[in-house]
Amino acid sequence: MRYCFDLDGTICDTPCNNDGHGQRYWDSTPIPFMVETVNRLYDEGNYIIIMTARGRGSGRDWTSLTKDMLSQWGVKYHELEPMFHKPNADIFIDDKGINVNDWIKIQPLKRGIVAGAFDIIHPGYIKLFKEAKCYCNHLTIALHDDPSKERPYKLTPIQTVEERKEILESIIYIDDIVVYQKEETFLKYLKDYDVRFLGDDYMDGSYSGKEIPIDIVWLDRKHNYSTTKLKQQIHDSILEKFSHD
Repeated sequence: MRYCFDLDGTICDTPCNNDGHGQRYWDSTPIPFMVETVNRLYDEGNYIIIMTARGRGSGRDWTSLTKDMLSQWGVKYHELEPMFHKPNADIFIDDKGINVNDWIKIQPLKRGIVAGAFDIIHPGYIKLFKEAKCYCNHLTIALHDDPSKERPYKLTPIQTVEERKEILESIIYIDDIVVYQKEETFLKYLKDYDVRFLGDDYMDGSYSGKEIPIDIVWLDRKHNYSTTKLKQQIHDSILEKFSHD
């Protein structure tokens, strides 16, 4: 079987320039699940072609940079379609084409799981879910009913578990939600998954289940978003409002 893969937006994420014109190819980052899947197809004996429209608009040849990146990312392929051969278009139509997101869904399942109370959904969580989905094609949220019951220093969720579940179900990166009350229940879930996601602030080992054999992907938590911080800001704004009334 001959497979032809687009590059930017399919095998890697490539940011746009700040002015919205063109893309910063030098800042591209691989999508691990896609790299893994392309390599699996290669190892199974399929012929892999990677096609890109890089440079089609500007006339600049990005071949060397692209080859170097594919090598660094460990992507296995037979042929890189020469630059300028793919048309530069906003919509690409092909009678044998398939949307990459639809194609990912029919690949062998790689199940990932991330746990939390997710009481107030903020952009930091969306970044987390999006990054996690780059490493699997089925993402489950283990929704903690009330972490304060086992850990009194934790805040009690403001929203009910049903309300939080309804919000999470509307997020495109999430495929399934399981609810748990006790930490030991969540740890039992892990045997059914291929990868566990944790914030890189837990790399010091301050998390439960360290003895469980499961791959761990550390997600970037270097942002200013915090549920506790947001709750405090809401509290302070209400106090300030009524103190002036």
